[in-house]
Amino acid sequence: MFKIGLCGLGTVGKNLISHITKYQEKISNNCGQDIMISMIADRSIDKKKVDIKNVELSTDVHSVVDSDCDLVIELIGGTDIALDLVKQAINNGKSVITANKALIAEHGDELFKLINDKNVYLGFEAAVAGAIPIIKTLTHNMCNEKILSISGIINGTCNYILDQMTSENKNFQDALVSAQELGYAESDPTFDIGGYDAAHKISILAMLAYGINSPYKQVHIEGIESIESMDIDYANELGYKIKHVGLVKNDHDTIECRVHPVLIHNSNILSNVDGVMNAIRTKGDKFGTSMQYGHGAGGEATASAVVSNIIDFSDFKNKSNIKHSNDFGKIIKINNIVDTYSSYYLRIFANDVPGVMAEVTATLASYDISIEAVTQHEPTKKDKLIPIVMITNYVNHNKILSAADQIEALKNTNGKVNIIRVFNDDE
Repeated sequence: MFKIGLCGLGTVGKNLISHITKYQEKISNNCGQDIMISMIADRSIDKKKVDIKNVELSTDVHSVVDSDCDLVIELIGGTDIALDLVKQAINNGKSVITANKALIAEHGDELFKLINDKNVYLGFEAAVAGAIPIIKTLTHNMCNEKILSISGIINGTCNYILDQMTSENKNFQDALVSAQELGYAESDPTFDIGGYDAAHKISILAMLAYGINSPYKQVHIEGIESIESMDIDYANELGYKIKHVGLVKNDHDTIECRVHPVLIHNSNILSNVDGVMNAIRTKGDKFGTSMQYGHGAGGEATASAVVSNIIDFSDFKNKSNIKHSNDFGKIIKINNIVDTYSSYYLRIFANDVPGVMAEVTATLASYDISIEAVTQHEPTKKDKLIPIVMITNYVNHNKILSAADQIEALKNTNGKVNIIRVFNDDE
């Protein structure tokens, strides 16, 4: 038998208890031995109903790591208390499972070194994409592959908001309120809609795919705050949907690592990933391209991923050949966004005068940027400005930024050029 100490009794913690209680026999059989939750700690545990017998309760989460448990499960979130807790547990010779993406993305380098020094297990399947087993896929199923790229929809909040703007014709603010009312977005949604949650996740995937130190501080991050209803409509006219994606790929001796909105063509399967669902596409040099789809968040999905790690821990504890950590630490250059290439969606407001289209196209041509598709719409009712929408050829990002600056400076254009990358099916 091994004992589990649980830190955190929020949505995931409660679902985990329910899951273990309901399926304890099956989980124990998969572990090859009995399991039990021996201690639960939460700062407000006295206010929470705990439907489990013979379990020690505490309001001090650090008391768990000093108990006689074999495995500590950290579900309190954040990077302050959680980091101290996890380090203390590992230094005490205890293995750890966490659903804390920020902890792994920002402090993974330190933690991976520590678990190797102490020869303990660290599981974090629940940190990325909930019920999608992408961590195990990369560390087990694809560990002998050269990973060319990983891309996908990895934040359910952003995906839900953009889906509402697409399918329900809601503006951004109304879609955000809907997400908050349904519990898909926090009262302060910045972490999700600003792209930071996705950046944590793509950092973890980059570490696993390429054995590198955490690239989080170098990830190019864009959120969805600048996406307007008109962009949704114009993209649809051109045969695209707007999604928020994370991408990491091997570019010769460097790595690209970025999160941002993209236009995805309707023919691409990722364009059909709607609501709060997640999907991750992995491309390898031998197996080609595969995609995993499922619930990326929520108490049940996250708890299920934690249970998967509990079973992995039992294999580690029983001294099987399960690999519990990668050989991290490679120093590889992370490309600056200005050095990357893509096709681009440009939305330009111009005065309703002759020759303005010629001025715009001439400016683009001066930077060797050609136009793959273009639409011009009726003047806006308020300002009598003409929206011009273009899809460019495959071009350097810095050139697009320079061309956009020049276009904004033209006499007959008005305001900022809205720039959105177009997703490359080869990525």
